[in-house]
Amino acid sequence: MIYIVLGKRDYPIKLFPYNNSPNMSTIAQPKTLWIKDPKFDLIYLNFGWVAVYLAFVMFENYFATILIIVAVTSFVHRHYTFALVYGQKEEFQKRKRAYILLPVAFLIIAVVFYKLDIFYILLAVSIVWTMYHTIAQKYGLTRIYSRKADYGYAWLDKGIIYSWFVFLFFALGERNRELLKDYHEGRTLIKFLGDYFHIFTMISYVALAVAIAFTVVYIYVELKSWDKISLPKNIFVLSVLLLYATFFQSLIIGFLVFGFSHAIEYIAFVNLFVNSKYKKRPDTGSLFSRVTKKQWLYAGIFTVLLAGISIAGININNYVLGLYITGSSFLHFIYDGWIWKVSKPEVAKPLDLKPLNTPS
Repeated sequence: MIYIVLGKRDYPIKLFPYNNSPNMSTIAQPKTLWIKDPKFDLIYLNFGWVAVYLAFVMFENYFATILIIVAVTSFVHRHYTFALVYGQKEEFQKRKRAYILLPVAFLIIAVVFYKLDIFYILLAVSIVWTMYHTIAQKYGLTRIYSRKADYGYAWLDKGIIYSWFVFLFFALGERNRELLKDYHEGRTLIKFLGDYFHIFTMISYVALAVAIAFTVVYIYVELKSWDKISLPKNIFVLSVLLLYATFFQSLIIGFLVFGFSHAIEYIAFVNLFVNSKYKKRPDTGSLFSRVTKKQWLYAGIFTVLLAGISIAGININNYVLGLYITGSSFLHFIYDGWIWKVSKPEVAKPLDLKPLNTPS
């Protein structure tokens, strides 16, 4: 039996054996390697976006209806963050002043940008941040799978998730110039970056080489860890790469499906996290402890209520809704960065992740 060490890991773990024996642990993937279980992970975290993608492709006449469903889902998911922040006393107390002042600040910023007729800049920043935020979430889920499997490298997980999207970013600008002209945000992008699209295309070749290199190293490490390889982790990574590929068919559909995948992942993950965290806590008097007893009922009511507000806003006052959506998106990005750090014990424990600074 040969023991292999492939570099410094981001947390202490045991050396793993490379074993050619047919009795490998990969034959039966333990349930603990999944974030919840195969059904949950595959439907919500891995391939929840496929149904919407197929709907866009197969039912073009209903594009507007599908778009509304995607928009409403995106509107709903960010409010789960607000429920976590303002509904958990211990979380609210950590940054009480920021949680009170930031909503006011972003409302003022949104109104000022609109009055100065430069709201498109704020919207463009929001779109770019949305893409980064979505990738960061997928990287975070990859790290959870790695932690559960007790192997892997943070830099490599980040490399394969980020590098392919960087390639997309530089590769798709020039080939979609005419399409971008049909949208206000696209015309804004062309105004500032259009003269450099050919340079972006050249950079994309370098980005492609980097992405391929990360992929080769990733596959090498997975094969070297064959005796403990995580099927759930690799299915998730594959689902992310397949999602990226939708951008090559249609930039618009790719972006919409990309955003929807983030929203559905987030809604499912928050429900799972809250249920796991508060089910084990004795403080039954807290709001979230009561919610977990009938979690899907309350979550359903919460979702339907927000969906109703979103649809009403579309039909009543697009200006106010637009200000709220843009302002709240920045709050969602910032708050998520604060509360979802799996290195924190209060986040890791409900997910059954081992502490970082103890041997596995």
